[in-house]
Amino acid sequence: MPVSTQGDYLKNTTGGSYTDQTQGGTLLGNTTTGDVITKSLSLLDNGAPFTATLPSERSNGLVSNQKALSGGTFAYEVAGQYVIRTISSTLSGVASTKVLIPSRATDSTPPIAKFRHDFGADTTSLMRKNRFARVGYFNNGNKVNSRRLWLNAAGTAVAAPSTLTGGFMFDLADGNASNMAVDSAAEPSRSVPGELVMKVDFVTLTVASGGDFFDYKPITGM
Repeated sequence: MPVSTQGDYLKNTTGGSYTDQTQGGTLLGNTTTGDVITKSLSLLDNGAPFTATLPSERSNGLVSNQKALSGGTFAYEVAGQYVIRTISSTLSGVASTKVLIPSRATDSTPPIAKFRHDFGADTTSLMRKNRFARVGYFNNGNKVNSRRLWLNAAGTAVAAPSTLTGGFMFDLADGNASNMAVDSAAEPSRSVPGELVMKVDFVTLTVASGGDFFDYKPITGM
């Protein structure tokens, strides 16, 4: 639009003399002023600050959320206290090492996968023992009227397979089932840093007395 560069407007300060006043225009985004455009108005000055709204803790049947830490503050946000794994020593405004130390040294979460025992039904051994009605008949020729085709020892009736929870791994070095949950690879110690199998005995193949199973030497610092 046209902008007047002159006007009959006077201004002064207290006790001072009157001077001409020029009323110029204003352009949004302009930061350079002169005789015509006398006002500076940047985009930042014209915009309203945006304030983000933090989520709120609620449970109304449609929306349900909860705190990451029961003793902390929901939607906690403070500059410099961010949740960063192996760095953060606080969580939700409360001192916590839950994300500072990402691993656990408990039996439930070993550093590497540890073999405990098999799970599920022991169907493999039944297949080896021919205790499966492949064509739907018992050994005596009677038809199996069941969706379960696993058989008892005699092959004359349907029987449920046993579970595999008794198939524990045991210590390779001594073959002793008393410490069958020991896995020196997953739970190494200074006395038994690990175990290995090396084929040197072609006569005795048993774990207890065979010569193929070894423990690593103890770590003594010597």
